Order: sequence, then structure tokens, then C-alpha cells
Amino acid sequence: MTDEKIIEVEVTAEDLEKMKSAGVPKKDLPELGTRRYRPARHIIKNKDKITLLIDSEVLEHFEKRAEKENAASCQVQINDELRRIMERERTEELKGKEKLAA
Repeated sequence: MTDEKIIEVEVTAEDLEKMKSAGVPKKDLPELGTRRYRPARHIIKNKDKITLLIDSEVLEHFEKRAEKENAASCQVQINDELRRIMERERTEELKGKEKLAA
């Protein structure tokens, strides 16, 4: 047994009448009864695979952090730190532009 959610949809005669009166074409009407569906999985590519040279000392630091209980993986921690730097720099850039506009 999996933890995957199953969605049950029941279509009654009353539902069909409402759909017909709303203008739903006959070919698009569902069948009467209960149907079971799994939610769709949308895969969004938001990461790129690269090769990156990292100082050994830096890598060892993140590997040690990743060994701790309930810690994120080394890769996730490095990505999180890089994201923090990126967001801080973006914020600083916006503040600089606001000062110039004032």
C-alpha cells in the first residue's frame, strides 16, 4: 500500500444535467458513477546539472554538516547558501536602485 493520494469523483444524474445546462458538449460529459484518479505530477525543471570544482576544505565542511541527524544533504546545503547570497545581493541591488531614483 502506498501513501499516494487517490481522488474519488462521483458523477450523478443531477451533475450531468447541470453540465448539460451549462453548455458542456455531450462528448465531454463524464460517465455516471464513481471514478478514482491519482493527482497529476507536474515536473518542473528548475535545476541544471553542472560540474563544479570546490575547495576540499569547503566540501568537507558541508559534508560534516550533512552527517548530522535530520540535516539536509551536502548539495542542498551548498545550494541554500548560494541562494542566500544571491537573494542578499538582489536586495542590495534593489535598494541601490531605489536610492538612485529618490
